[in-house]
Amino acid sequence: MVSAAGQAILHATVAALLVEVLLRLWRVDDPGERLALRWVAIAAPVLLTTLYLALAPWRASSWFVEHWSLFAGSHWDHLRAGGVGVASASSVAFSFVGLALYLRDAVPFVADRLVRTMPEDGLPAGHPACARVRAALEALTVPAQRQPTTLTVVALGSPVLLCTGIDRTAIVISTGTLDRLDDDALQAALAHEIAHLARRDPLTGWWLMTARTLQFFNPVIQIVARQAIQDLERRADIAVTAQGRSRGLAAAVHRLSIAADVHSDLALPAEGRHPGDRVLASAHRRALDARCQLLLEGAMPAPRPHRAWRLGLTSAALAALLFLVV
Repeated sequence: MVSAAGQAILHATVAALLVEVLLRLWRVDDPGERLALRWVAIAAPVLLTTLYLALAPWRASSWFVEHWSLFAGSHWDHLRAGGVGVASASSVAFSFVGLALYLRDAVPFVADRLVRTMPEDGLPAGHPACARVRAALEALTVPAQRQPTTLTVVALGSPVLLCTGIDRTAIVISTGTLDRLDDDALQAALAHEIAHLARRDPLTGWWLMTARTLQFFNPVIQIVARQAIQDLERRADIAVTAQGRSRGLAAAVHRLSIAADVHSDLALPAEGRHPGDRVLASAHRRALDARCQLLLEGAMPAPRPHRAWRLGLTSAALAALLFLVV
């Protein structure tokens, strides 16, 4: 079990590093392609590692390790610390890190869906807040097939703005959000949520959480999945920028992110008391600043040709490379 976990973590590390190198080498700015390449990095240890263990167990033999492998993690077990091999000890340590990263996001993810606001919890349709949101949606001239199935406005002072649903889509917004956003920022924020729904990003979020659950012990998968979420956000930002609403969205992101007790996929976590929380909050703040800067610049990376070839080449290279990493 420890060796299988260690190999999955090792494979995920190799896959993530290769994908990051290729993203920079190929100068991939399109978030759609970046997301696709990150899916390759996520799928590699989930699928290939299991496949190799099941169909080619002889890869663990000393003959293969000595004559064919490019890198063998088992070699590090020759180094002992307190009677335990370094490779085994590292696998256990990294597994605990992976579990911590997984629980940090999985617990709020599940709790959010257990207490998810229902349409009947919202304000009546005739309420002025509901009328304002409907007017903002009408100003976006959203095609009928992209309109959310349900729109719920909740009487809550803290900011809430999110989209959900796969077949029956919904946007949930609070009066606290409406109080903080002018009409331009509100329209841009709603356009962002509709862009998520148009690309079925809530479903992608479930798939990402499924992959993270299957590899709950793998810290690399947890990190790459978080990067994939950032690509989803960037893709929705670009859709809003294409409508000429990037400055309004930048204003919405800023205003919601500095509010206390915010619940929005436009915002980032606030600082906690734990040193680790403060470090993560600082990183989130830098990411937020970079995101707003891109919005203010109106950056619109264009998809590059031969995307399918790059994805295929990356997948084939990883399949061959990971086969020789044991």
